[in-house]
Amino acid sequence: MQLICEEHHQTVLEIDFISQMRTIQYKILKNLFSQGKIDGVVGIGGSTGLSLVVSVIRELPMFFPKFAVTTVITEAGSLIAASDIIPVWSISDLGGGERVNAIEAEVLNRVAAAAVSASSPVPHSFKHLPTVFATQFGNTTPHIIVAKDYLSKAGYDVVAFHTLGRTGGYVMERLIELGMAEGVLDVTTHELVDEVAGGVLSASYEGKFRLTEAGSKGIPQVVLPGAVDMINFWSPETVPEKFRERCAYEHSKGLVTLIRATGEELYKVGILMGERLNSSRGPTAIIFPLKGFSIIDNDPSASPKNFPPGAYCQKMNFHENEVTFEKTSKPWYDPESDKRLLEGLLEKLDLSRPNVDLIIVDHNINDPEVAILSAKLLESMMKKEWKKGILPEIPNLRYRELATLKI
Repeated sequence: MQLICEEHHQTVLEIDFISQMRTIQYKILKNLFSQGKIDGVVGIGGSTGLSLVVSVIRELPMFFPKFAVTTVITEAGSLIAASDIIPVWSISDLGGGERVNAIEAEVLNRVAAAAVSASSPVPHSFKHLPTVFATQFGNTTPHIIVAKDYLSKAGYDVVAFHTLGRTGGYVMERLIELGMAEGVLDVTTHELVDEVAGGVLSASYEGKFRLTEAGSKGIPQVVLPGAVDMINFWSPETVPEKFRERCAYEHSKGLVTLIRATGEELYKVGILMGERLNSSRGPTAIIFPLKGFSIIDNDPSASPKNFPPGAYCQKMNFHENEVTFEKTSKPWYDPESDKRLLEGLLEKLDLSRPNVDLIIVDHNINDPEVAILSAKLLESMMKKEWKKGILPEIPNLRYRELATLKI
């Protein structure tokens, strides 16, 4: 077992010199990795060093052991996002010299032990099953629970990604690129509305774009507009001025604030979705639920089977030291705005292709009938039994013909 340990503790370095170091180090690491001469990597650095270390070791494949030891542990999160680098706080600054002190020795010993352990995992015996990647948000969890249960019983291993942008959909796209999924149940595509409207959870990053990898690889995919009704921000204070008079919802107090997407924003999401799905080489089905894209995007007077009634808009009131949310009488549910997404989708999506189908249902996305539909469609695709236009019969499921809708 061999480990490469890189130490970068610099004060002032020219940017071009750092760039050269990065290029050279990456070539060395890539060469050692391709020859099977390393089993893990440990990088050590302060602020400049951490940036350099992370930019190099994050290019190694997922699941290859990577550790970054640093003093700037609170800042490390933004650098290592969308990678599986494990950050370790050095506690004291690594002052250099010929001898490490007691704290440095303790930290580095533990990192070395962790690296050795990570590079020599105890084999875990399990039966390999065809893998399905799914996308999930709290507001689409009822759908995922039902679909996952169906697919698991049918013999598939379902891996759900919390669609939080760089640590969610972006990571899923990377793993699809690596060939780790045989099918994709993309229920929760809300990262597209954040990409379009300027929310904080866009998953298009570093030249990789959300909703593209499954299509480019020809992997079967079922796609829904899950949670695209909500633009995501963190605490209410972080919501940009232009959104503050809009319909809002306090999802998690002090942590997550939602802004209702407008019809125009959803139209742009539909355009984007159509453009990206047009490159799909494998079987692709888009399910459009007419009665809402999330738990809160549902008629408040309805009585759903497996999730709460829809929510009402809230008004944000900004005070000197706090922000309060005031409930209004306006429902979050806005079917006319939601339908603008379908308008944009139809404008761009090439439905003449035999591998692309659009299915419209008179349901909320979280209705169990819709979840069974998405799971059955993906199952038939993965079994190579799927044919465009052939829809499964599911009790209580209401299909709608496009011609009957006013778009």
